[in-house]
Amino acid sequence: MSTGGATALLSWHHAAVLEPTLGAIALMIAVPVVGAIVLTLAITGLRWLHHRRRRPAAGASETAVIEARLRATMSELCPHGWRAHVTLFDPADELPGDAPPPGERARVALDWAELDEDSGEPVIVRRVWAPTVIQAMEAMIADRRTDETLERIERAAVWPD
Repeated sequence: MSTGGATALLSWHHAAVLEPTLGAIALMIAVPVVGAIVLTLAITGLRWLHHRRRRPAAGASETAVIEARLRATMSELCPHGWRAHVTLFDPADELPGDAPPPGERARVALDWAELDEDSGEPVIVRRVWAPTVIQAMEAMIADRRTDETLERIERAAVWPD
């Protein structure tokens, strides 16, 4: 009798191993998929943390990038050349007569000139005021774009003789 019992037990074990249920198949598929997702999220999170720690603080380098972009834009708007001069005024300094009212706190004057193609001499000379150098450069670009628009309108206009 003991032999028959052992045989029955072995038969039951073999049947369970040879015929997996649908739940067991789903589990064999789900575990590696979930593991891959968790591993991907962990690696992505570590890369993000590493990138965030190594990223320079906003400030001088960010300002340099913005300035470079603004200079490139101005060079596109003035293909024959341009020149700019920035003047910073201390709050204690007396501002020139063309400065905005004191309440606006514009302490940066930017004088810019578009240069002539042939002579290299200034053709257009303007001054803009702003609270910061970056804002003054942005105002310079807006000023140049306005000039460009007016030039296009003037070229398209029909003038009587």
